[in-house]
Amino acid sequence: MKKPLAFLIYVLLCLPGRSQNPAPRFSVLVLYENGGHHIEYSRAARSWLNRLAADSNFSIDYINTPDTLDDAFLGNYRLFIQLDYPPYGWKAKAAAAFERYMEQGKGGWIGFHHAGLLGEFDGYPTWQWFSDFMGGIRFTNYIPTFADGKVNVEDREHPVMKGLGAGFIINKEEWYTWDKSPRQGVQVIASVDESTYSPASTIKMGDHPVIWTNTRFPGRNVYIFMGHSPDLFNNISYTTLFRNALFWAAGNVHPVLYVNQVAYDADAPKTAVLQTDAPLSEPLSFHLTDSSSHTVFTAVATAATQVPGWRPGKFFYQLDFSSFRMEGRYKVAVDVDGKPTSSETFSVDKNALATLTIPSIIYYYHQQRANTPEERAADKHVILYGSNKTADVQGGWCDASGDISKYFSHLSYTNTMMPQQIPLVTWSLINSSEALPQGLNQYQLKTAIDSESVWGADYIMRSLAPEGYFYMTVFSYFNPNPEARRIVGLLANSVTTSNYPCAFREGGGMAIAALARAAAHRLNGVFTAQQYLDGAKRAFAHLLVNNKKYDDDGKENIIDDYCALMAATELWIAGGENGYREEARKRAASLCHRMSPAGYFIADDSGKPFWHASDAGLPVVALLRYLVKETDPQYRSMSLQTIRQALAYNLRVTHDTDNPFGYARQSFLYRDTIRNGFFIPHENESGWWWQGENARLASLATAALAGSKIAYHLPEDKKTIDSLAAFASQQLSWILGCNPYSVCFMYGFGKNNVPYMASLFGHGSQKGGISNGITGHEGNADGSGIDFREKDNGNEWRWTEQWLPHAAWFLQAVTELAKP
Repeated sequence: MKKPLAFLIYVLLCLPGRSQNPAPRFSVLVLYENGGHHIEYSRAARSWLNRLAADSNFSIDYINTPDTLDDAFLGNYRLFIQLDYPPYGWKAKAAAAFERYMEQGKGGWIGFHHAGLLGEFDGYPTWQWFSDFMGGIRFTNYIPTFADGKVNVEDREHPVMKGLGAGFIINKEEWYTWDKSPRQGVQVIASVDESTYSPASTIKMGDHPVIWTNTRFPGRNVYIFMGHSPDLFNNISYTTLFRNALFWAAGNVHPVLYVNQVAYDADAPKTAVLQTDAPLSEPLSFHLTDSSSHTVFTAVATAATQVPGWRPGKFFYQLDFSSFRMEGRYKVAVDVDGKPTSSETFSVDKNALATLTIPSIIYYYHQQRANTPEERAADKHVILYGSNKTADVQGGWCDASGDISKYFSHLSYTNTMMPQQIPLVTWSLINSSEALPQGLNQYQLKTAIDSESVWGADYIMRSLAPEGYFYMTVFSYFNPNPEARRIVGLLANSVTTSNYPCAFREGGGMAIAALARAAAHRLNGVFTAQQYLDGAKRAFAHLLVNNKKYDDDGKENIIDDYCALMAATELWIAGGENGYREEARKRAASLCHRMSPAGYFIADDSGKPFWHASDAGLPVVALLRYLVKETDPQYRSMSLQTIRQALAYNLRVTHDTDNPFGYARQSFLYRDTIRNGFFIPHENESGWWWQGENARLASLATAALAGSKIAYHLPEDKKTIDSLAAFASQQLSWILGCNPYSVCFMYGFGKNNVPYMASLFGHGSQKGGISNGITGHEGNADGSGIDFREKDNGNEWRWTEQWLPHAAWFLQAVTELAKP
């Protein structure tokens, strides 16, 4: 029996291997001139574009008048190409729709040749917005005879220039000139060398850009001047340029998923971030897959955002899977343009971060001990700068993977930027030992962490001078000879002085706190617990009399307050004397009085906001530690109110702009103006711009986690508690890889680590150590933009060097996560 033809066709279409064409990856709208002396170029362009669309699976529609443009119509397209169509004569509705399309980042734009014909023409006024969009230019003239010319590529790293080398030749072009170079208003990608015109012409601009992009607009955009002759489509450089521009402006770059590459605590908030080069259709769903590639969780991403100053043209989606708590190994997955994209693998487990990272942090500090034979021999008799006296200052930890010096604090000459270093590490180790005894014993880590704590406490005791102050710094001068070490005070650019006694803020307060806590924890090393306590009491008594004398400016500020509060609190806990109680109350009150109505702390008598690249969370942590001992309702109420104000401010300033990664923002004084920003200003009182801020992030995470347990108890506080938990989780996840560079800054963990950094005596990068991190863009004095570099002519340490405070604060944060 014969089958009908239609049935046979149906069978053939259903055979294995047969399928309908896949959905287009994206849609392009082309506005072109359908007449005049550009018609041949337009025809050649349409033919070439149609072939490219068929080969690359995108759809393309053509119009030859902008009259149909409105928001809904343009919203159907990821890319709008203005192909030799001038920017005049547009109806108001069409012009306004295009302006919104670019200003709101709804899609990309490429303009060719005639799109730069700006000015008053044929009775039409200048479209001022479009002129500004193109760098504020007006058309003035053109070469009436076609000329060849060489285009020089200025930005060879730009994706539009891929495969074009240093330059290329364009034949038979009518080179336009404008009333000025657009360079001050746009990012120039390429310019024409007017000396190469053939035949030569006297109509020149001097500085003559011909390809540029306006990075102030969220929508990807590029203007390409060349576009008159149809012969351009026989020029492989031109078609390469056109193809590059099309896919770049359409956002046809693989999406990127950023996750915490190590682990998420099962009961904690969990977020990832998707980055794309164009907005996607929303709502956008994502899912988690297990080790067998089975989908175990599905949810919807947040709406697309762009982060001010970060990667123009990039769109970010936050993926929240906090409600997922099943333990295991997973990936985040999302489909973009019909193609699956997956993240790095990570774990979800109960107390995952503490379990995985604390053993390595202890290992890291053990490896940073200044305990090689060369160091021990030299440190038995280190010379006090400016004298013939020596001191036995054996022990301690080397400061960083690029510096074998030993610091109580750094940057003392700045007065408000000092980070707490060896004493902070010692206190943090003891804090974890006390907070997690059961967990540490389970993994046989209690002995190891207590041993490391004793190593720090013994060094602090050796650094206690007979006069009652602590030596601030044992400085190596970056010299491989350990005999070059001196006990010093440090000014800018490593200038050394004899101003080495520590004020409270210069490490003295935290040293007292560490010794008193070691005594209360019943630790015994080379020195006994009683000697630790006696040393702490002697040093505290000395600083009560002499502190301002050691402060570089002779005045106390917020760092003196929170460090002295830590010292008095730990002595009060360890010894119980009322004198320490009164000192603790005095410092707590002073710290609380530094709270501004805006919610940030005031740094000093000048009234400027307190910001800190390492210890931003320490004012809150100091008040929380004080509340462990304080029972008086009046004093408790004052401290709790200040803690709540500080934590609420941290949430508010962090989320006052689009911030899908949740990076902790801050307020700072920059050139007499209080500003909010992601990263600290590179122009600051230290005289040089700062390094990455991973210690700051972990300190704020610690404050958020600990503060939420102490300061919030009412049913209406749940939203704040949840917000603080999410805030803390995002800071730790940033450190562990959920950042725009996909770098896990804890060495030996995750997929992407910074390169190994060597140091003397084997104290280079170690597993469990944390590198400095990400900064504002180099060259931006206000800390704006974003930057991370693995190579920078020897200055890459700003981003890649491991540093003691980073791991200390991270240890405190994961301890708070795991604390019962």
